[in-house]
Amino acid sequence: MDCTLCYGTIVGVYNLSGNSVKDRLGICTKCYGEEADKMMNLMNIDKKEGTSYYETATNWGFTIKKATKWIEEAKKREQECNKHIGLLAVAFREGSYSDIQVKPGNGPSIPAHRFLLATTSEVLKTMLASNLCKSAPIDSISLPEFNREDLETFLEFLYCGKLAKEKFDMHFQSLTLAADKYVIPHLQTYCEQHILKLLDSSNSLKILDQILSHTKEIYFSPSFEDFARQNLHLMVQIARAHSEKET
Repeated sequence: MDCTLCYGTIVGVYNLSGNSVKDRLGICTKCYGEEADKMMNLMNIDKKEGTSYYETATNWGFTIKKATKWIEEAKKREQECNKHIGLLAVAFREGSYSDIQVKPGNGPSIPAHRFLLATTSEVLKTMLASNLCKSAPIDSISLPEFNREDLETFLEFLYCGKLAKEKFDMHFQSLTLAADKYVIPHLQTYCEQHILKLLDSSNSLKILDQILSHTKEIYFSPSFEDFARQNLHLMVQIARAHSEKET
């Protein structure tokens, strides 16, 4: 008999209700422990956030019986979110009712929406607020560190929350710097996760060169402060290496 969850070798049988054989499920030790806990934690997060009507999951039997329904419910929520994101993507592509132009370092400006820029980045929000305080608010902001293609990719992420793999691979350097400069946590996490997937022997030197070329921006970024607090042993090694380089 295979494990009901991972289809691996079964080492035990878990009885959901204790009333009949049909209520018994074959679950291996690993799934009974680790995977059950993960599923119950996810369901309880939904309960805490008010996105699910199920009572709190406290035992594996309850989780098994409700898991399918919970997954279906989560999938529906995901589809609804994708619909809303799709509307934002259309607004970006068509420039519908845009109220500000974003200028790159070169090339024509790109139409955008103030509310979206302000809600995705506190830095951009401050830039826009300072413009509103002027007697004649300007209808554009300049982000000169971007070329036209980099800026378009950056804005696409702000609107859609994701990028095609090919597009991210082409622009990850400018996106990584922008994530720190404009303090966009979602973009920071996105870059970290996808750069780890990109990193291999063919591009490691390119990424290292990118780091060395922007050490000042990195050292003074909020994310570096978080890194320093969480990795004191690595900070010691960095300080020693920097000291040896100076001498």
